[in-house]
Amino acid sequence: MIGKYKLTRFYCFLSAFFLVSGFLASAQGKTLALAPKIPTGECITVNGRPIYLEQFGKGRPLVLLHGGLATIQSSFNRQIIAFSKHHHVIAIEQTGHGHTPDTDSPFSYRQMADDTVGVLHVLKVRDADIVGWSDGGILALLIALHHPTLVHRLVVSGANTELVGMDLEESKKIQESSAKELAQDTSPVEKEAYGRISPDGPEHWPVVVKKAWNLWLTPVVIDKADLSRIQSPVLVVCGDNDVIPLNHTLEIFRSLPKSQLLVLPGTGHDTFNEAAATLNPIILAFLDSP
Repeated sequence: MIGKYKLTRFYCFLSAFFLVSGFLASAQGKTLALAPKIPTGECITVNGRPIYLEQFGKGRPLVLLHGGLATIQSSFNRQIIAFSKHHHVIAIEQTGHGHTPDTDSPFSYRQMADDTVGVLHVLKVRDADIVGWSDGGILALLIALHHPTLVHRLVVSGANTELVGMDLEESKKIQESSAKELAQDTSPVEKEAYGRISPDGPEHWPVVVKKAWNLWLTPVVIDKADLSRIQSPVLVVCGDNDVIPLNHTLEIFRSLPKSQLLVLPGTGHDTFNEAAATLNPIILAFLDSP
C-alpha cells in the first residue's frame, strides 16, 4: 500500500470535506445552497474528442478548470453561484474526468490545455478570465503562455510547475505500483462519485487513477523562464497548510511579471471549498480590477 504518499502528493484525492458536503449530501437528498441546477450541460467535439462543459450566467467569460481526478462540482461547487451573477461561467471537464469519456491516450497537460483552447474557439470566446485549481491551475498557466490573446486575467491555486513533495524513491515506488494498488489508495467517496457520473463506468476508475499518477510525476511542466513570458495579471493562491510547498508557490509568484500572492490562513490544498467565503470576493475583485 502507498498510503503515506497521499500526504506528500497533492492531486490524487478529492478531500472528504468537499466530496461529502457536495456529492454525498446531494445523494442523501439534502439541499445545499451551493451551485445552481445545470442550465446547460453538453459535450462538444474538439481535437477529435468529446469534452463536457457547463455554462452559467452572463457577462465577461470566466473559465473554471478543475483539479486532477476532480469534477466541476467537486472543485467549484461553492463558486458557481457567486461567479455567475456577473460573469459568463464556462466550466470544463477534461478527458477522463467527470462526464468526459476517457481515451486510449495518456493524460497530458499540454493536450488538456489544447482541448480547453478548442472549447473556447468553438464557443468563440476570447479575452477570458481563467480560474484553475491544482491541475487546472497548471492548465491556466499553459494557456496564458501559449495562447495569450485568449486570456485576460488568471487565478491559480495549488498549482505547480515541476514535481514537488516527494523524493526519487517515493516516485519510483509509485511508478512501479499497479493501477489497482493506486486506486485502492483513493477515497471510497472519490470512487463512488466517478462511478456515478463517468460514461466509462466504475470499472474504469483504476485506469484513470494510474494515468493521473503518471501525469503528476512529470518532472517539469513549465520552465521558470517561460513563466516570465506570461503578461496577463495572475493571482497566485495557496493555503498556508497547502501540500504544495510554500517555497514553490513563491517561486511561481516571483517568476510571473504581473502577479499578486494570496496565502489563505488555516487552509490546506482545497482552497476553493475550505475558504470559499474569504476567497470568492477576493477573486471577483481581482478579476474586475482595471
